[in-house]
Amino acid sequence: MDASESESPAESSSTLKRKRSASGDSSAVIPAKRHRFIAPNHRYDFDFPDSVIYYVAKNPTSAKLYKKLIKACRYFFWKNPILFTQFLLYENNEMKADFSKYELDICLKNVPYKFWVRGYFLIGFDANSSFKKDLVSSFLPRIYRCEIDVLTLQNQKLTTDEFLFITAKTARVRFADLTVVNRDGKEIAFEKLVELIPEARSLDHCFKDNDKTLTAKTVKELLKLPRLQNFDEFRLFNVPEAFDIEAFFAHIKKSKGMFQLGFAGSLSDDYQSRLEAIVDELIQAETFDFIPPFIFYPGMDDEKCLKLSKICEENDWWP
Repeated sequence: MDASESESPAESSSTLKRKRSASGDSSAVIPAKRHRFIAPNHRYDFDFPDSVIYYVAKNPTSAKLYKKLIKACRYFFWKNPILFTQFLLYENNEMKADFSKYELDICLKNVPYKFWVRGYFLIGFDANSSFKKDLVSSFLPRIYRCEIDVLTLQNQKLTTDEFLFITAKTARVRFADLTVVNRDGKEIAFEKLVELIPEARSLDHCFKDNDKTLTAKTVKELLKLPRLQNFDEFRLFNVPEAFDIEAFFAHIKKSKGMFQLGFAGSLSDDYQSRLEAIVDELIQAETFDFIPPFIFYPGMDDEKCLKLSKICEENDWWP
């Protein structure tokens, strides 16, 4: 694959999936023209000391700069070979990437370069794959930099350092059965996880069964985070009863974001009554100065669920 070509514009996951369906397996993909980068057999003479040139080659500050460097001189690719991908995923038990509109679903097993990941990073939700919890962690040494738009992780275990590496620039995150641990091996609290996604404006998070990262003080700690106000979408699923729904509903009323809360089974009658009171308040309201949240829980009245869904749609969002 041509390491010097510009990557194609970011495309939606649905568009890329349609391309995959149309192209069949990766062996049917028409290969793009390629340049073969090999170590040069002569010395390059630069106007700067070798140490400076080597540092520049090893530490590109942006994708734009790196592309200019490797386009100007193959020395920079030879010293620091990086490929750009707009779509990185695990599918059919193989890590794959898209590099251009002609190079889709390329298996990375025998690709010797590092990757600058942009666009989509999708690990999980593939019925044809079996996942080890260290899948992402073991692949991280092959990633040079992450500037991801959409990150999806399912059933993975990461350290806080690894988690920060892939989420530092991520705009939208989707997590299910995710475990993030400190250096001492102790799992971090949910509010700490939210704090560690500094650029995210959309969060989908499904808690594990019997999840210990959410406690009675979680909402109180969440509300201390200034970045909580930056979310356009905030969706939680399999939420346990420890979640302080009254305090969080008070926050929703002051927020401009869209919220969805799906609660776990085995809720107490008292907690269900508290949820129902909030749902009734939303249904009975005539106007809103905030975006009404969509709340659902096991045993919720079907008619009330339908009414609340309609209220959300009338206020310009679709849960």
